[in-house]
Amino acid sequence: MKILFPHWKSFGVEDITEAFEKLGHTVVQYEHEPSNYRIDPKYKSTFKKYIRSENIELVFTSNYFPVISDACNDTGIIYISWCYDNPLVLTYSKTIFNPCNRIFIFDSQMASEIKALGAQNVYYMPMAVNAERLSKMSATPEQKKIIEADVSFVGSLYTEKHTLYDRMTKLDAHTRGYLEGVMASQMLVYGYSFIENTLTPQIIKKMQEAMPLETTPNGMETVAYTYANYFLCRKMTQTERTEILDELSKLLSYITTSDGKAFMPLKLYTPAPTPFLPNVENMGTIHYMYEMPLVFQNSKINLNITLRSIKSGIPLRAMDIMGAGGFLLTNYQDDFNLHFTDGEDFVSYSSREDLYAKVVYFLTHENERKEIAANGCRKVRTNHTYEKSLAAMLEKI
Repeated sequence: MKILFPHWKSFGVEDITEAFEKLGHTVVQYEHEPSNYRIDPKYKSTFKKYIRSENIELVFTSNYFPVISDACNDTGIIYISWCYDNPLVLTYSKTIFNPCNRIFIFDSQMASEIKALGAQNVYYMPMAVNAERLSKMSATPEQKKIIEADVSFVGSLYTEKHTLYDRMTKLDAHTRGYLEGVMASQMLVYGYSFIENTLTPQIIKKMQEAMPLETTPNGMETVAYTYANYFLCRKMTQTERTEILDELSKLLSYITTSDGKAFMPLKLYTPAPTPFLPNVENMGTIHYMYEMPLVFQNSKINLNITLRSIKSGIPLRAMDIMGAGGFLLTNYQDDFNLHFTDGEDFVSYSSREDLYAKVVYFLTHENERKEIAANGCRKVRTNHTYEKSLAAMLEKI
């Protein structure tokens, strides 16, 4: 089968291409990007001409794009999308009803919500890894000197620029107090998101006055969905990640090993400077394919602090950690239970106090930590490979 793969700054392009080719298909890369992911008549026309001229039989993208769906629907070919982001407002486009679609979503709750709108051919599919590539990777002695760590976190703190919530400078004191109380309460809870349900018509009216929002043309998302997921969840994640890293880095600087040795400073891999985290060693950014797996392999504990808008899904980063052979310590997410065993393949925490206690425990219980990491790695590389996942997707066409 000849598969067209449009991609714009998406993860896994090389791995997905390789997997399709191993399955016996031909992959054609398409790097032209639309000016608008929803409606772009010029792009759609050019895209349809390319599909016909090149005898394309199927289109695949990472994440879902309405303009691609409409083009595939017009040309009568199947469009497979594999969504790894949540929130992803584009999945609330009315184009999800196009019969050409096969939409796969990494978050089971998000998949259920999209199906509840009446969309057909929507499926839950967790993220995957390139097991063969990861099994061949190892750090040189020089690299190890730089990346070895007791505890590492790879990810954005969302402090590179003001969050949308922070831009709502015109919020009145009552509304701001209400929203900050709601966010503080949600940050105490793992495994259930209630944030959207707390946005009453009165609160939404006040938020609209501070920063007006309109639903998109041909979209089905509510204003409450947008405020909850793009404003409040992003702000909660910024606060939560910053506070956890600050508190944990201080803890590591205070305690010592059983033989009196100091623990290494917490290492953070993120794009922006973090002068507000004086006990954290900011290592800057790393390459997703060639450096990140080595960090996971050479960190005793790899933290995952999930973006708060991901309701139940296993973040791609968590799969990356386990697939690379790293020990994963993550906040609780329901979908882990569908594929892994807590305490056997990975470890979850249910509160900050639980997180800090487990960091200390697993730093001082090396054999148990290594066994859990090995179990998680084996399950990911056996059950969650790109080849297996993509083959399962193709069975739905």
